[in-house]
Amino acid sequence: MKRERSAHFFSNAILITIIGVHPFIFSASGQIRGGNINNSEKNKSTTIEKTTLEEEPENSGVRKNGPYTLSDCYNLARARNIGLKQAQNAINTNQIDRKTAQYNLLPSLSYDLGHFISFGKNIDPVTNTFVNQRFSGGSTALSLQLQLFSGFNKINTIKQSAYLIRSAEYARKSAELEVLTNITLTYARLLLGKEELSVQRNNIQSTTKELEVVKEKINVGRLSKYEFYTFNARLNTEQADLVSIQNDSLSALQDLRQLLNFPYSEKFEIAPIDTTTLSKIITANISPEKYLEDILISHPAMKQAEMDVQAAHLGEKIAKSSFYPSLSVGGNLVSNYNIGEQDTNGGKIPLKTQLNDNLGQNIYISLSIPIFSQMQNANKVKKEKINISNAELAMQDAKNTIATNTLQIINDFNGAKQKFTAILSAWEENKLSYNLYKEKYRLGQISSVELLAARDILNTSTSKYLQAKLQLFFQYQLLELLKAF
Repeated sequence: MKRERSAHFFSNAILITIIGVHPFIFSASGQIRGGNINNSEKNKSTTIEKTTLEEEPENSGVRKNGPYTLSDCYNLARARNIGLKQAQNAINTNQIDRKTAQYNLLPSLSYDLGHFISFGKNIDPVTNTFVNQRFSGGSTALSLQLQLFSGFNKINTIKQSAYLIRSAEYARKSAELEVLTNITLTYARLLLGKEELSVQRNNIQSTTKELEVVKEKINVGRLSKYEFYTFNARLNTEQADLVSIQNDSLSALQDLRQLLNFPYSEKFEIAPIDTTTLSKIITANISPEKYLEDILISHPAMKQAEMDVQAAHLGEKIAKSSFYPSLSVGGNLVSNYNIGEQDTNGGKIPLKTQLNDNLGQNIYISLSIPIFSQMQNANKVKKEKINISNAELAMQDAKNTIATNTLQIINDFNGAKQKFTAILSAWEENKLSYNLYKEKYRLGQISSVELLAARDILNTSTSKYLQAKLQLFFQYQLLELLKAF
């Protein structure tokens, strides 16, 4: 049987169409930054409920009995998908960076302790005089330092980290949109494969029955072996096609397992969809202008680009802070000792006594004014200006790409509606035509070749109908999925 696969619909091109742009291409620095449909068959919905796009509880990935609906797959992906977990890790990393920047506002406190053994001429740490003898001593210090002003470097770093967190969050939303879109397309591939397997098995069953009739007619001399060879060749061809469809379905199933990070040792089966409401989908009117306006406002890739622009502007302010003087204050508690230190009576002075007697305190204020830094500071500012330009260009490119691809998917949906109506009419007429050919064949008015040619036409029409039906249904799902983000 000649089969036409819907590769143009279930291809990666649709993935780019629905997402608009790759979720990790926008960065203020030009670098990569990350960053219910009811289970009851009678209550299935042809639209993606809002609840399926919200965060699910932690046990959403728990193994369930029975087949998985599209909504179940979405929930599993949110709980298990490796890419989404990595995107969440990027958010967590940025949150740690923000806390680090906030803690930098606090003073630093350190304690130092050192011990040494001196040979030959050296300075006694207690008397501060040169001695030419072997001795052992050391020092201890407690230091406190607070930077009062650094050109607002720390404040701007905290602000920038907040934008980077939001950018990473939108990057995760983009990654989630990408994963759910992939799941939707793979789910559609699996359903198409299941329906084609059913059609192909029916064809094999029908051909087998016809072959038995032909054998009986040959035995009584009403037909020649020519008819047997024709039907037997067709049976072998259909069995080979069945193997191809099964392999395609297994490939799609493995792709879906990978997207869900689903154990290969566990049984996985998808639930059929209810396409009885296709009549409602066909009547759905989508205004391209209003739809596009909403998408440009809410699309996570646009939001991520906006955050990256803001982060880039703060990057410039951070670079400019290098031109400002820095002001710090601090204090120290220091002391030292000599293990061999003796008092006037020749007795060793205890270590505790030495530390108390030699204790010193000081406070200080430090002002550092940059005068010339081999143009490093100036070049940092220039590079940040370039990063701002790149971020703004990336945002404009994201807007153009999303607009183009959103209008394309709307056009695809409108085309799918018209295509489904035409193919449905043709399919119904081809079924009537094939039934007439079967009757003529039984009456001996046509040959087996003509009957098989009529079946080929019906099979091709059936394949196109299955593709058109699923294409219309899932194109609508993709539109609803995109709008939900």
